[in-house]
Amino acid sequence: MSFEKYKLANPALLPKPTDIGDYIAYNPSAIWTTESKSGKRHDIMYVRIEPDRSCSTSSHLGKSLARPYTFDINNFNKPLKPYYEAEEKMGEDPALTRINRRLGSGAIEKIWLLSCVDAQPFPDKLNQVKTLHTKFYAGKKLNTLEHIADGPEWMKDIRIAQDLGSTALHIYGRPQPKDCSGNITYTTIDSIEKLNAQVISEAPFIDETLFEIGSNTWGGVNDVITGPDPNVNILLAHSARITNESGNKVQYKSEILAHYLLEKTILRLGVLATANLFPKGTIKADDAKDCRDVVFSGGGYNGTLQYASFGVRDGSIGISRVQKLN
Repeated sequence: MSFEKYKLANPALLPKPTDIGDYIAYNPSAIWTTESKSGKRHDIMYVRIEPDRSCSTSSHLGKSLARPYTFDINNFNKPLKPYYEAEEKMGEDPALTRINRRLGSGAIEKIWLLSCVDAQPFPDKLNQVKTLHTKFYAGKKLNTLEHIADGPEWMKDIRIAQDLGSTALHIYGRPQPKDCSGNITYTTIDSIEKLNAQVISEAPFIDETLFEIGSNTWGGVNDVITGPDPNVNILLAHSARITNESGNKVQYKSEILAHYLLEKTILRLGVLATANLFPKGTIKADDAKDCRDVVFSGGGYNGTLQYASFGVRDGSIGISRVQKLN
């Protein structure tokens, strides 16, 4: 099967939120449309908010927030506005999606699923991670999200998706057996109630050579686009590598992958975005890592790739319409 190629049509940086002071905003979730209590529809995204500093005496670890914002998908110059009808959570790199779950009565209801990474430092080493795991929250409304499950220790980039009308779930993980490593795993479960750390940790790699452990290249899934072919999931992903001998300069790219479910294979469709495609913006002040060549995929728009969000240089929020190419 052949696939369309994709490119960014009008990459831009969204204005820095006005409610965060000296903090930085980056690594947004996918974009979804919701309806407020007044009946007004809003496009929303969760955004990673944290102090703009990472050194031996001051760190973002344990201070990051996943904060919900509304914005105008038709005007990237308009400011983001805090969305008070959704809950803020502690954590990094939020991911937001919509799924179905079956009630005890047998009826199916549509719910929100939010995840973010809880990274905590050592008490005496504020810039070194002691524990790290993904927390999952679910609820019918964004202001009533309940903690339902945790991912395995030391695993980021766990993404969940669902086929239209189903309650079964696609689960993508990214084990990290050592620093500067990570490859994509995949499994399925019948329902959100079966989501747990063991299920995620036991998922096999799709292709061990895709981001081979020890190759100095790693990657993971950021959003999953399902259908219309039930045998193929389109993955908005990222790939990363160290680009200098001292190990402090990194390059992240946004990629599009195709996962053939029956064949259990994965195909790289191409690079969607690099940092130089976006205007100049904030670069995270990180003593340990040079982030100027970093673009981290966020997600699509209401389960499609009509638009995509990005974290740019670990300091800004990127947004773009996505154009399909023959």
